[in-house]
Amino acid sequence: MRNPMPRFARLLVAGVLISGGAATTAVAAPPTTPAAAPQATTTSIQAPAQSKTDYWTAEKMANAIPYDLPSGAKGTQGKAVDNSSGVASHPVAPKGNGTLADPVPSTAGKLFFTIGSANYVCSASTINNNYKNLIITAGHCVHDGAGGGWHANFRFAPAYYNGESGYGSYNWSNARTFNSWINSSDFSHDQAFITLQKRNNVNVVDAVGGNGLVWGNGRAQANTRIWGWPAEPPYNGQVPYYCDGTTYAWGSTDAALTCSMNGGASGGPWMKDRINANLGYVFAETSRRTTSGTPTLLATPNSGDVKTMFDQMTT
Repeated sequence: MRNPMPRFARLLVAGVLISGGAATTAVAAPPTTPAAAPQATTTSIQAPAQSKTDYWTAEKMANAIPYDLPSGAKGTQGKAVDNSSGVASHPVAPKGNGTLADPVPSTAGKLFFTIGSANYVCSASTINNNYKNLIITAGHCVHDGAGGGWHANFRFAPAYYNGESGYGSYNWSNARTFNSWINSSDFSHDQAFITLQKRNNVNVVDAVGGNGLVWGNGRAQANTRIWGWPAEPPYNGQVPYYCDGTTYAWGSTDAALTCSMNGGASGGPWMKDRINANLGYVFAETSRRTTSGTPTLLATPNSGDVKTMFDQMTT
């Protein structure tokens, strides 16, 4: 979430029709096949060959500006909708001994990036895949949307708590989001993936664990937990917070949950079917919040398009 930058057959029934005494047989038209939901296209960028691996200092991380977007989804009314669902990946515990204790989740963390010369921060979480190096966040945490450009210098700090945890932080390899976000700021496609480089020759999922990814889930989900690093008062972005509850439908495409987290919490995971505080299935990512009334976080649950984008993250 950021402060805007100086930035939804006909079939004939076989039978006998009588016309002028002559009998004719009506032939049933072949059944029509419902149009498939259009597949959303995506675009990715690669980290520069000379990526600034030493750019982020503890001071820059501590002072990064929370990236925030207000409510204002365009929704998907009038578009074909893919109603299928599935599991893209399952959670996996980290290799080695133990994880950080509750309530600090090792599979979620802060995502740092730059826009021009300014340092910004969102939230993100690890996702288990064959390559063990993947995180998911909000689309607006990698690209400004319509009229804007790609962010740069991505770095993920899992289990951030008053600075980097013992896991350290991970530099990026590539980032991918939907063209509908890039070109028209379509909030129903406000999702993105980033692949990370190894740290000390260890992939992030092997080090901290990886959540499962699910898609096509309903907007009402019981026992949901949302993690994030809110950074606007009264929060300071230095420790993680979570909100628990049952999500509900909001508008035409969104899930909602009453929660006071604010800027900096964008991209944080919405987890269901949790194994523990640290592992579960991510079905959505924080996209934005209401700007009046009861504080509420909003997110469009992962669609089949998100599953397709997940499959494209092959390195």
